[in-house]
Amino acid sequence: MMQRAKGVRLVLYNTIMAFDIDFAHRGLIKEHIWKFLLYPEHWNDVANQIPHNLNWSVVPFNPGQLNSVPNDKKGIYCFVLKPEFSQLFETRYLFYVGLTTRNFRTRFKEYLDDLSGNGKPRMKGYSMLKLWDNYLHFYYADLTDDLHIEECEDKLINAFVPKVNTKIPSAKIKAELKYIYE
Repeated sequence: MMQRAKGVRLVLYNTIMAFDIDFAHRGLIKEHIWKFLLYPEHWNDVANQIPHNLNWSVVPFNPGQLNSVPNDKKGIYCFVLKPEFSQLFETRYLFYVGLTTRNFRTRFKEYLDDLSGNGKPRMKGYSMLKLWDNYLHFYYADLTDDLHIEECEDKLINAFVPKVNTKIPSAKIKAELKYIYE
């Protein structure tokens, strides 16, 4: 019986193998694949149109912007991903629509706490904050009436069905929307 020298099998394997897969990197890439519902029928639905004038302000989502966010206004807010790529027009992805009846700065600070691991454990929100840290922007529009705030949030969520939102108001009526991203 012929004996093999140690390492010969490894040398042959490396010679035959044309490529390798970095499964850890592949897993990281897969974490960045998120689905979006892009459905014009929802955008154009008269039931989803907002009957209030919204004046949006925006700040990059990071601790240095906390004092730029008003502590005397409430309303609706969104998390939007804005990739920085100099050779392309501005591109944006709406990830989340929320409301606050307290003030924007308090809500912004709670998300900063979430990002640092000190907030409520919400998997989708935490994933969004961690995966796209430094690319997220906090958009907010102030409204004074709490009923208008809730109405606007519902209409925006129904129109866009953002990935991170877990409660879709129209899913109570339309079973097709329930667990759409699961």
